[in-house]
Amino acid sequence: MRSFLLPFLLQFHFASIAQAAPPLSVDDATAPGSMVKMVISPDTKHIAAIVFNGTNYGLGLLDSETLKSRLIYDGTNATWGSGTYVRAPRNVEWAGNDLLTVDLGLDVASLSLDGKVVATFAESLIGPAERANSGSVMKLVYTDGTDGDIALANARTGELQKFSYPSGKPLCWAFDKSGQLRAVTLMNSAFWKDVTKVSNWYRTSADAKWQKLAEFGVNDDFWTPIYVPDDSGKLVVRSRAGRDTYAMFEYDIEARALGSVMVGHPTLDIIHADGVSGGVDAIDRVFTHGMKPQVVWFDPAWARLQASVDQAFPGMVNSLSGDPTKRVLVHSYSDVDPGAWYLLDIASMQLRTVAVADPLIRPEEMRPMSVIQYKALDGLAIPAYLTRPDKTEGPQPTVVMIHGGPVSRDSWRWNIDVQLLASRGYVVFQPQFRGSSGFGKKFEQAGVGQWGLAMQDDVTAGVQYLIREGIADPKRICIYGASYGGYAALWGLAKTPELYRCGISFAGVSDLEHMWNDDSDTSESKVGREYMTSRIGDVRTQRAKFAEVSPLKNAEKIKAAVLLIHGRKDRRVPISHSYQMWTELDRLGNKPEWLYFEEGHSIFSVRNLRDYYHKILDFLQLHIGGLPAVVEPKAGAKAK
Repeated sequence: MRSFLLPFLLQFHFASIAQAAPPLSVDDATAPGSMVKMVISPDTKHIAAIVFNGTNYGLGLLDSETLKSRLIYDGTNATWGSGTYVRAPRNVEWAGNDLLTVDLGLDVASLSLDGKVVATFAESLIGPAERANSGSVMKLVYTDGTDGDIALANARTGELQKFSYPSGKPLCWAFDKSGQLRAVTLMNSAFWKDVTKVSNWYRTSADAKWQKLAEFGVNDDFWTPIYVPDDSGKLVVRSRAGRDTYAMFEYDIEARALGSVMVGHPTLDIIHADGVSGGVDAIDRVFTHGMKPQVVWFDPAWARLQASVDQAFPGMVNSLSGDPTKRVLVHSYSDVDPGAWYLLDIASMQLRTVAVADPLIRPEEMRPMSVIQYKALDGLAIPAYLTRPDKTEGPQPTVVMIHGGPVSRDSWRWNIDVQLLASRGYVVFQPQFRGSSGFGKKFEQAGVGQWGLAMQDDVTAGVQYLIREGIADPKRICIYGASYGGYAALWGLAKTPELYRCGISFAGVSDLEHMWNDDSDTSESKVGREYMTSRIGDVRTQRAKFAEVSPLKNAEKIKAAVLLIHGRKDRRVPISHSYQMWTELDRLGNKPEWLYFEEGHSIFSVRNLRDYYHKILDFLQLHIGGLPAVVEPKAGAKAK
């Protein structure tokens, strides 16, 4: 336990290391974290924690006064279908001071503080139904996650109150202060056509008739309800109508129109807003997500505490919860630190260390993620993360890491791929190319119809920038990505073969036309097909355009070494994409290396993760250098 006073926190620094640290080992990087989540009780007397017990996850309980802990629930095996499933905590919330609501993967249970099951209900936990009351006994749950069926659950009795609303799959919802569903966003697809509508509905009370407020196409910028204030003629919604970034608006029910902006930022999206002070009609805190996350408090007491904690832990993202008059739980993390939890006693302003997320990771040995910006070929400013190895003299071997989505983004936080690569002497470059989310509507929509075109050119411009700046060694650059990133890696090898010595595609798309007739969950979904048509193009009229940016159909242009990795159970991008690519490259005499797992679109098994990273590090070492791999036992996944 570390205990110190806030006024003196700035004197605390990590000890500098006298000599270069050894590369981060794959075993340490992939070991499950000892702590996943912590939540403090409404009276601040206890902290519930999801903890790793050596084989799986369990639920621990800590006394806030003494910080003594005990395990109250351990993960167990349960039968599911034809096999077994680990029934272990995935999420936990308080339902009063003496009751916990725990998502166990297969179902949701409420537990007493001695670990006894009080009630079992629903399929999965969404969160508290009552605004500004995270410890409410009333919880919002999924009764069928596939269909989106939601219900209100009494965690103490297990009683479910199923909601009635017009036909459709609920996407978002909003409650009044008593926990009654008053607004909902529904999605409906046409029976014969790939046309999906999104509609917003409202009712004046829990037993009133639903009325439609607005309807949109699934690819339109539709607004979503956040909460229902006491003023029965208003809603609080999230939208970016008439602006470039998401903000919180007041919505006028009678006028069927957005009103004034309640909270907004000109260049950053408001990704979440909540009320914690008990003022049901107040927004106490908002979260933004620029290149670095930020939290802004409007409640004066919380704002003062946030400023004190941020001064104590500079350069960290610090999230606060609890009671600003008693105790506050601080979750602190950064680009070099997976995170830790601290308990702040308000009366004494004493801050105590509760736990660290991953004790095997030494933050002082990790490499910082810098935020940079460069110009695309057409002049568009492209943000990016750049992580440089300990040795920075002269150009270094470089890995260009492309995120999936592509309407997604990378984040500023500890990243296993980034730190493993940087610790072995590689520059890691993460371009947030046009089409990435979180940088405004114009930036995101600039990626529409640009698979293999401007989106790829943004990556190319970034690599050329690193070469000009003397950061990347032009003869030792590899491109690497997963899902869409896997497509971009393969296409980069074909479109700009002079830039790359090698490429790695994990679960990557190899042919755009094949996306419409593979057996993926996207191609089999009306919404998925409509989304692909609007974002990528129409397969019925643009086959020639798709062929021009298809890695599979341009495989003869690929001269660099290729590593293909895929999960046999992948339903988002079926393994047929990698198999066809492997077959075509092999036919052309450029036989790729190949690794597959009995997993889906992501890798969850620690054993498989270790094989995955060993294979990648060995491949990079062979083709672009870097530090020798750390010798560790390998689990032996199927490879050829």
